[in-house]
Amino acid sequence: MTRAGVPLVPGWVRRLARACGVGLLVAGSLASSAALAQSTGETPFHPPAVSDPMLTPPPAAPRQVKSWDEALSLLRAHSPDYITSYESVLRAEAQSRIALAGVLPTLNGQGSYLHEFFTLTIPFGGANIVTPPPDVFAASATLQWNVLSPRAIYAVGTARENVRATALSFEDRRRMLALTVVNAMLSTLAASRVAELNRVGLRSALERLALTHARLEYGQGTPLDVDRAAQDVAASRALLISGDEALRQSREALGAALGSTTAMAAPGDLSLDEFDAAVARTCRLNDDIEHRPDIAAARLRTEIAERGVHDAELIFSPSLSVGSQATAQTVAVLAPLNTWGVQAVLTVPLYDGGVRYGALKDSHAALEQARQALVTARINAIVSAAQAQRSVSVYEASRQVAQEQRDLAARVDQRTRDGYARGAGTSLDLVVSAQSLRQADINLVLLEVQVGEARASAVLTNAECVY
Repeated sequence: MTRAGVPLVPGWVRRLARACGVGLLVAGSLASSAALAQSTGETPFHPPAVSDPMLTPPPAAPRQVKSWDEALSLLRAHSPDYITSYESVLRAEAQSRIALAGVLPTLNGQGSYLHEFFTLTIPFGGANIVTPPPDVFAASATLQWNVLSPRAIYAVGTARENVRATALSFEDRRRMLALTVVNAMLSTLAASRVAELNRVGLRSALERLALTHARLEYGQGTPLDVDRAAQDVAASRALLISGDEALRQSREALGAALGSTTAMAAPGDLSLDEFDAAVARTCRLNDDIEHRPDIAAARLRTEIAERGVHDAELIFSPSLSVGSQATAQTVAVLAPLNTWGVQAVLTVPLYDGGVRYGALKDSHAALEQARQALVTARINAIVSAAQAQRSVSVYEASRQVAQEQRDLAARVDQRTRDGYARGAGTSLDLVVSAQSLRQADINLVLLEVQVGEARASAVLTNAECVY
């Protein structure tokens, strides 16, 4: 209601305004309190100006990751996990080359010089023979080839399969690293937003404290109101301190995930939809769970274990090697200066104390372990894929509920603040409504980020990542 175009206000507010020589004292909500006041025919309140050192925003991160592609570039260049996994593939390739050398011929050369300090001169047929020769230069070459070595030949194929399995494990590691970076980037966004909300909550608590002081000064409140408001300010400060530390830790976690000791942050204007699209371009979703890198790697490990059983059986097989040696020397006694010989060696294993039987038993046990590991990997992959797909709808529904809860908490808080400023309600209502609004804001922010994480996880859980 109004009188002559002037809104009616409670009498204590008019008295307080005249005593202060200023406009109407405020204590209520921010933008929407005006609409609420107009609907009730009352003058909207505006919060008193407050200042506090803790309201200053936290410093920016030393470095910002501007895009998903930049994050992948840093990951490839600096991440110890990425580099270690990549080097594992190179080591497997090197082991494959070593296995191949076992079936190829080897050629070695040798040169020597021999000087004898003690010699004997023997007259023979009018000539003197010095023995042993005082100085002898010699050169030799040896060629060795395992012409028939079933176990060495079989090991070449096993080594190649091991390279494939290691490469698949590297692909799966890239998938896990990508998921880690996604979660770390989104966590920095969530922590940054929570830090902002904590400062909004502290400012609101300080405004409530100023209001309770004003009401107490003009006989409209009690010391209990002031203490409750001060208690809420202290709780807001504690929440702000822990939130800032969580922000710093999330930035450090992102830097560590990218292989750096420098704290990093994702851009504040990061679009979750564009981010999801960028991740989807990097990692291709598989329709068949058997194509998932960790499942394919476990299946190959089982095949390698089966080859291990056959390799143990081949220990019983004979082997045939061929060798040749050529020697040239400057002096020879009772022998030609140049020699060249060829030999073939057939090796038949007869008894080795039980090594072969132990190796065969061990390979059978390793095969069973590999089979069970494959079963476990399949179970985990199926369950995790189902949970990842389901979590998207679950978090989206939870976010919708959190949005409704936040809107309700905001309306309750606005009405409580406006009512308290006009003499209705208690300071307990004021503090409880403020705490509920702060928690609802934080829950909404966390759920928004969890929706982004769930979408990325749904893509990455059953995907092949190439970067």
